[in-house]
Amino acid sequence: MRKLLLIAIFLALMTLFILNASLPGRSVEGCPVGCADSGARTAGPLRIVSLNMLHGFPSFTHLLLRLNLIVDEIERLDADVVLLQEVPWTVRTGYAADFLARQLNYNYLYYRANGNHHLIFFEEGEAILSRFPLKDPLFTELLPKLELFESRVSLGANVITPWGEVMVFVTHLTDKDSIVRGGQAESLRRFVETHRVGPAVVAGDFNAQEDSPQITALASIWADTYRLIHPEEQGLTCCIDNLADGPGETLEECIDYIFLLPGNWKLVNSERVFDQPFAVAGGWQWASDHIGLMVEIEP
Repeated sequence: MRKLLLIAIFLALMTLFILNASLPGRSVEGCPVGCADSGARTAGPLRIVSLNMLHGFPSFTHLLLRLNLIVDEIERLDADVVLLQEVPWTVRTGYAADFLARQLNYNYLYYRANGNHHLIFFEEGEAILSRFPLKDPLFTELLPKLELFESRVSLGANVITPWGEVMVFVTHLTDKDSIVRGGQAESLRRFVETHRVGPAVVAGDFNAQEDSPQITALASIWADTYRLIHPEEQGLTCCIDNLADGPGETLEECIDYIFLLPGNWKLVNSERVFDQPFAVAGGWQWASDHIGLMVEIEP
């Protein structure tokens, strides 16, 4: 009897462990106000960057180097808001969102999508970095869920800019099943439209080409910023197979987007960023396996 009881307790603990290691976060973490001290910005419209930064689990190859390259490029771009996907926690770096925000002197929010560093020493999620205050953080799990150990989420917040408030949302949809991905895109649309008030930007890795049903549906109601500015260009954003390759890497897919939702803000420009490797000691280093995007908007 005692042996059966011990087995039952062990199974219950294992079940609890597995469930907690596969659930999205219960709350948003970070420093939304009071951590930004990035100095004077270059004059011009509000600049928003989106990047799938590649967590690189389980090896995390050159992650610290790549984090520092991301910091340098965000500073060069003088981005006001940065929307990041695949933002990891690792034993060496801690929360990458916190690391980047401290290096940049930005406010930030982070929401866990997968893993749990308290249990398995790894997790990853979405993050918003901003030189301006962030308020009213929002988060949701996107449904349907493909499998137990894969959660897809969206994180949103209001950015209090000198020109007024603008809502931003960051997300990362599944890459494994187009039907599930379509459901997640619809779940994202409902989440955004339910909570946004006025102008909004939705960005991330949608893991879907422009002619896919989910992107076609979203682009019919939200403005695909890169396509509006570059109607004839492919706008490829994925994927870098070898992060040590030099310039001239061939890309195959357009799966990352920044959408501008109807409101009193207008699109000024949209461009690809992080689209070249960085020269480092001994060769080349890409910041991620994805190309990023940057939009400039103004009231």
